[in-house]
Order: sequence, then structure tokens, then C-alpha cells
Amino acid sequence: MSVIFEEQVMSCEKLVATVAGRPASYVRAGNGPELLVLHTSGGPLWTPLLELLSTGRQVYMPVLPGFGGSEMVDGVNDVGGLADWVAAFKHEVIGESPVDVFGGSFGGQVALHLAANHADCVETMVLEAPSGVVAGPPTAGRPTLFAYPEKAKDLLPDAATAKANSEAFRAYGGTAPSDPMLADLLPGIHQPTLVIMGTLDAVVPAQSGQYLARHLPNCKLTYLYDAGHGAQVDQPERMFRVMRHFLDKGPAFIVANREYA
Repeated sequence: MSVIFEEQVMSCEKLVATVAGRPASYVRAGNGPELLVLHTSGGPLWTPLLELLSTGRQVYMPVLPGFGGSEMVDGVNDVGGLADWVAAFKHEVIGESPVDVFGGSFGGQVALHLAANHADCVETMVLEAPSGVVAGPPTAGRPTLFAYPEKAKDLLPDAATAKANSEAFRAYGGTAPSDPMLADLLPGIHQPTLVIMGTLDAVVPAQSGQYLARHLPNCKLTYLYDAGHGAQVDQPERMFRVMRHFLDKGPAFIVANREYA
């Protein structure tokens, strides 16, 4: 890995590595077992959940091409291509051994492609309301993104970056009702997976979590009460408890334990 620059962003380091011959920005924080974080279509936001996770994990969050002010990469033009790019980043920056992966929304969709096509990269997965699973209309009368938008106001990017993020999301096909590749990929994903859905999520249909629980061979599904689509912003402490127990306990994790959510 060749580091081009380094600075502090909140309590995490901002670094740049060379991936496939091009600069790739990422943030890193904490110590402990590695955790690869794939951000949402909102870009690389350092959320309170990631701050909590970094107390016991070494968190790596690459800035996906086209997001966070970065440039698109030639030849990376769909979610599968993004997963290939993430695999290259992981091998270059973190190493060859499989790691735990956390993906939120669009990042969860990328994580599913990563686990299917680069199984050697992924030890376990936590997916927060992954997009692209099943199509469905928004739920009327419920929060669109956050149940508590005031918690997100200091995290969101400026207008220009948000616009560029949206354009990148569209370029990768993220606005399609569902990802046509996932139905064929899911049965071949055998890594232990925890899917977390907010009870107030009006962006990703509730059926998505249920579909994943039925079609992923090693999947558990749980819900966070009083959380919208951005559960890691709405309820970071509750989500941290769920993730910590899953990542630490593995097969011994019991999703029905009321202590978590």
C-alpha cells in the first residue's frame, strides 16, 4: 500500500492508497479485528455507529468511486464492478485473509456481490437494510430516510457532494427497483450474515429482509425499534449492541435476545 497523504477526520484517519493503479481514499480508525465498511449512497459518512465499532475493531471504509468527491473509475460501471473494485482495495490495503464486512443500504448491496464473487474476502457480513433485493413502493406516512433527521444534520455532505453522490448512485444502477443479479447470487453466499432492518424504514421494503432470510443459506434477521432506513444514525447504540454480539459470538448469536434491539 502506498499512502499519499494522511489527516485526521474526527477520530479517524483519512488515507489514500493505490488501487488498480489509481488513488483510492479511505478512512481508518480503531484497533482490533478488521472490519470493512461499505458506505451508503449518501457517501462515506463517519457515523456514531462507526465511532462505537472502532472502540473494538479496526475499521476500514473505502470511498467508493464516484462518491464523496472522488472520480468514477473506467470499467467500473455497475454493482458487480464495484464489488470487484472493493475486493482489489481489500487485498491491497487490508490483506489476503477474509474479514468481517458491514454494508449499509447500497453498501449492503455491494457487500452481497462481494460475498458472492469474492468469497475469499468475506468472513461474516452485517447488512443494514440492503438495497436492490426486492421491489416495493415506499411506505406512506413514515419517515423517508431517518426517523430522527436532527441526528443526521451534522453528518450529511454539502449540496454539491450530495448531488455527485446521487449521480454515481444512478450510474451504478442503484435507482433500479431491484438488482436482477441478486436472485441468482444469494443461494451461493454461505458466509454467516445478519440483516438489520429499522421498524420505520420506508425506503427498503420490509419484504427485503424476509427474502434474504429465506434465500441466504446462513442468514439471521432482526429489527431495530424506532429506526428508519438510516438505522445506524437513528439508533447507533442499539445497532452497536446487535452488531457487537453477532461479530463476537458468531454461530452462538441468538437473534431473539431482547437485550440487543
